[in-house]
Amino acid sequence: MRTSPRPHARPRAAGLAGLLATLCLALPGPWARAQDPTKGLFDDDKPATKEAEGKDGEKDKDAAKKPDKPAVPAGDAIGFTQENAAAQMTELEERMFRLSEALRGLEPENASRLRLALKFSREELILEQMRDAHKMLKGAQLSKAETEIKELLAKLEHLRNVLLAEDLDFQLKLARLRQMRETLGQLERIVKDERRELGWSRFAIDQRRTGEKLAARRPDLESLARDQKKLLDDTRELAAKKDGDPKAARAALRDREAAIAKAATALAGDPVFSDYQPSQLRKAEVPLKEAAEELGRDGKDLAGAVAPEEKAEAILRDELKALDARSAASARDLAKGEFGKHEAGQQTTRKAAEALAAASARLGDAGMALQKDLIRAGGSMQDAEKNLARTAADPAASEQSEALDILTKSGEDLAKAAEKLLVQLRTELHTRLIAELTEMHEAQAYIRENTEAQAPKLAKKSRPAAIAMAGLSQKEAELAGRTEQLLALVEETEFGIALPTALKVFGRGMRDVEGRLKETDASPRTVALEKRIEEDLLGLLQAVRRLPPTTPPPSNSPLPSDLSERERELNRMIAELKTIRLLQARLNDDTVGVDKTRSNPAPAAPAPSATLTPSLRREIEALEATQEDLRENLARIAERIEQQ
Repeated sequence: MRTSPRPHARPRAAGLAGLLATLCLALPGPWARAQDPTKGLFDDDKPATKEAEGKDGEKDKDAAKKPDKPAVPAGDAIGFTQENAAAQMTELEERMFRLSEALRGLEPENASRLRLALKFSREELILEQMRDAHKMLKGAQLSKAETEIKELLAKLEHLRNVLLAEDLDFQLKLARLRQMRETLGQLERIVKDERRELGWSRFAIDQRRTGEKLAARRPDLESLARDQKKLLDDTRELAAKKDGDPKAARAALRDREAAIAKAATALAGDPVFSDYQPSQLRKAEVPLKEAAEELGRDGKDLAGAVAPEEKAEAILRDELKALDARSAASARDLAKGEFGKHEAGQQTTRKAAEALAAASARLGDAGMALQKDLIRAGGSMQDAEKNLARTAADPAASEQSEALDILTKSGEDLAKAAEKLLVQLRTELHTRLIAELTEMHEAQAYIRENTEAQAPKLAKKSRPAAIAMAGLSQKEAELAGRTEQLLALVEETEFGIALPTALKVFGRGMRDVEGRLKETDASPRTVALEKRIEEDLLGLLQAVRRLPPTTPPPSNSPLPSDLSERERELNRMIAELKTIRLLQARLNDDTVGVDKTRSNPAPAAPAPSATLTPSLRREIEALEATQEDLRENLARIAERIEQQ
């Protein structure tokens, strides 16, 4: 029979044992005691002497004479224990801080470990949550307190894992990646805000220029409207006269109308009017021409020319009103109050950039470069504020444009640094995945072989066999936990397309097997599930070996010309397709298996949704979700293949 696989051993940092011994003095009660389970194991068991027995007897008699003390209510005792744990957590945080400062020069790795643990404790508000749990216990809110305490236990377990982490360098890099991504998100918001401020400054410049053009063209338009009004009055006056030379007067009026029409056409071609829709000047061209034609027809009644002249005069007046309204709107947009609003907005953006510059020092070399860029961008923003304060949009826009260029470049540089770190993490994770999957495959084979060995004994109701099955269930739970941890790392590092789906599906299968083993189910179905997980782990291991840790080429890019890079990308596609084929085959088997559990398995008459049991419905929904994930994964791979 296969022996139990040993966990993968890694060298621990020097001095870690002493560090944990110091910290354990301040750990919350049960957690601290769990660190030293051998305490008192080797104490000498001295036989009791007769004298000691006699003294004990006398003490028992005295104790019997004393009245019984009132029992402490269970709620108060639990509340006191929780309060004590909160006090010890306070001491633990203080010790972690003091030790991290003391070990900074002597043991940098342990100092980093302590700072990372302290950061997690404060970000997750563990101490505050302990105090809240104490209040809930004191107020007899037991259900809520239970939820809080379970969450606290999970956080404390993670805190212990951070302190005991053997892959601290990987964890620190992962924390650095999170910080870079958070910084990139903040930088994107700053860039967005600065782009908005620059857009308004450019809008203000356009409005000022438009206002100047409108002011320059208003006299021309006003002159046209005035001339047309005078011409209309003269036409009406001529129509009322009974003497004089009407022919010469009509010709003079026609020439004046033609001149007004020509001037209106020229003015309508100016961008100030032509870009404004609708343009009233274009509408005035038609009645002006009609009026000129009527005035040129000798012997015709002048009333025929008055109507189009009136229409043209009204249009020109409307255009003049529209021009004045546009000028007023432009003046409102350029009011000092508007500049004040955007000065305040620019100041807010600058302060955000300064705050990010102060926080970016934690990012190492990339953070130092970002800090310098943010300081330069902040200087340009400050100059823009001063220009906005004196309503000078042109120089403000120039400073904002310079700040935006600096911010955009710094964002690109930080994204490249984050990508470089991401590739390093994927490379380490790739090695870890191969090692973990190999160990998990061996562990799954061990569980399967022992399940097969216990099956005959369980048939005879063997108690030791049932206990052995409980142990196998715990080992399966450990495998599921390792799978879920790998899934979290794979998702965070964006490693692979189908790999997260595979780990998610395998984790679900392991949890299913865990439940079966817990119920001492060693049936052929359980063994078959274990064997399939075993085979799936081996198949995924073979696919992961071919999966490169580098980031795929960008969209719409052909395959690399370099043969080694081309081979690497082809290996990536092969690994992804192998993983999807493995998952699709498994999904097909699961679908067939679930279909056989229906009350009416006939394809022609499937069981309606209302008759499905809750467990069967959950299984079908899980299959549906997996199939949707596989479809999306395959669509992404197909898109990448088409682009290449």
